[in-house]
Amino acid sequence: MKKIIVALILCCMAGIISHAQSFLSQVPSTAALVIKYSGENFSRSVPLKKLDRYGFIKDNFFKMMHIDTLTSLQNIGINFGEDSYQYLTMEDTCMSFVSLLHLKSEAQFLKLIKANYGSTNKIIKKKDFSFLPISETSYIGWNKRRAVIVNTSYQNRSSYYDNFYPTDTAVIIDTAVAAVSVIDSTVFINEVPLETDSIEVLPSMDDTETDSDTEENRIRDSINNLKMELWQQQQDMIAKKQQQAAAEKIMGNSFAGKMYSIENDLSYKKIIDPAAHISVWLNTESILTQYSNFFYKGAFNMPGAAPYYKTDTTDGFKSSVNMYFEKDKLRMEQKTFSANPKMDKLAVNVMNSRQNMALVNYVNPDNIGYFSMSVNTEALANYYYTFLKKYMSNTPYMSEYADLVNVYIDLLEIIIDEKEIAQLIPGNYLFVMHDMKPQMVDYTDYEYDSEYNRKEVKKSRKELSPNFTFALETNKEGFMQKVAHLPLKYAEKGNYNYKEKDGYYELAFEQGKYPISSLYFMVKDGKAIVTTSMEVINMTISNTSFATDAETKNSILSNNYSLNINTKRLIEKLDTQISSEVNKKISDYLLTNMGNVKMESRIKDGMIQGTTILNITGNHSNSLEFFFNMMDAINNIMEKDRQEQAKKVY
Repeated sequence: MKKIIVALILCCMAGIISHAQSFLSQVPSTAALVIKYSGENFSRSVPLKKLDRYGFIKDNFFKMMHIDTLTSLQNIGINFGEDSYQYLTMEDTCMSFVSLLHLKSEAQFLKLIKANYGSTNKIIKKKDFSFLPISETSYIGWNKRRAVIVNTSYQNRSSYYDNFYPTDTAVIIDTAVAAVSVIDSTVFINEVPLETDSIEVLPSMDDTETDSDTEENRIRDSINNLKMELWQQQQDMIAKKQQQAAAEKIMGNSFAGKMYSIENDLSYKKIIDPAAHISVWLNTESILTQYSNFFYKGAFNMPGAAPYYKTDTTDGFKSSVNMYFEKDKLRMEQKTFSANPKMDKLAVNVMNSRQNMALVNYVNPDNIGYFSMSVNTEALANYYYTFLKKYMSNTPYMSEYADLVNVYIDLLEIIIDEKEIAQLIPGNYLFVMHDMKPQMVDYTDYEYDSEYNRKEVKKSRKELSPNFTFALETNKEGFMQKVAHLPLKYAEKGNYNYKEKDGYYELAFEQGKYPISSLYFMVKDGKAIVTTSMEVINMTISNTSFATDAETKNSILSNNYSLNINTKRLIEKLDTQISSEVNKKISDYLLTNMGNVKMESRIKDGMIQGTTILNITGNHSNSLEFFFNMMDAINNIMEKDRQEQAKKVY
């Protein structure tokens, strides 16, 4: 994990001076995740010399990297003046996270490596580069101009129980003196002695078991334990060999320039902005297949499982986030695209919806935050049929029955009435956090006397009581009314307080036991509502509404997704729960420097596009500097508190 953190920080810093040069040609088209750090744009945000002055970098990052605090980041051999990349790929049954860095001094970089990993690790000279294994999963390769860091993990470990667990007694005893060879290694164990005196005898399940039976069980357990240990050692060595081979192959292709680059991929060029400060490209389908392969083959080790990671992922959805560190905000532009016209049309159809104005009216002007979602439920159901066919027919044990899977899903499509589902829940939802107020809540604690006898003690603590509303649109009021009415029949038997009121239902909780006292349920005028606010219930009954501001209305009605968080109000509410002085200081800093969060998403230019904005306040040149200033300020607050606590001890 340390190696990954180091690589992330190095790449994040690798664009802090001017002059950008593309490293994209070294990123393979098979990558599932690609991150670019733009050198040219970073240089305008936080100069490298300024990074040297941050205390948390000197105290933490420099220490972690074994860099002298008097040394500048400009003198560690890495050329921070050119673009850097990181990518995730699955090759030869290994999942690898790769970092690409430019060097300006091989000697300085080698000094940095030796400071971190010592001189015991042997540098291996390859044709085009030097190669250094720094652990069983991490490897560094470099030449005079660039470096490649690979963190890799073998995904196809075999299970001992699925492959080799003999039960025949004769085989077990014979194996006790047989040679056990570890595949492709120099480790051999011959004529293994059984130190049976040191092995605990398992309890007998049969009172008539003889001494001979007991000895036989003891031998069997001893041999099986030995074989399991050897099997695990074998798997470790196989994994190590595969991981190193994968790392060498990645580096060899990178330094030799022998790869088909992702720069030729239409979906990459279409949704990645070269002018972004940081860009992230994600092959959604490839990520899913790689992790499915991990769970199906790596974690569960199912014998004969299909090589799921080889599934064709060229026509799936690709997503991107382009980040811009502007003067008073961090702006993130998200895009989702599929080169397959059928898949792209399905996505557009899902977003063919607009929020119901009746739901918008539940957003109060001084709320802490809200989230609005509007999708076409019928189109979403149709999309899932395509999704299920594609993935179920490629999962282990299912690929050879793909035709049956397709027929089964077609049958589901015939049986399920998507139009009726869409009538029940068309796809318009709204959640509003109106407020949060401190409330005393009772709880039971336990104390112990000098004899360790436990005693129940009733105590109280202050917790935040959320005041929220969740509303959804429905064209099936009758059905929703039945659902809301149904708990009345079972309330007494279930020992809960659920009652029908004048046009709504109330689920009341025991006073002081929970942060909320009541939940209200209501179905009216094409809306189903769950809320803690009696004001919302009365408002719905009287057909009135909150005075929602025009900007919020426009955002909700113009987008499929709309989110807004009043960060200052949220921090102020959370501040009532903070007791320690150090946390209060951190809270005060965030309150002074962090602005609201806003997110919007809709169909634009034929694809799903969204914008997320984190506003910043305070004295910062730009939002990137804000993040460094924030980390430095929090580090200083915590370090000062640590020093004060140390003084109290002495």
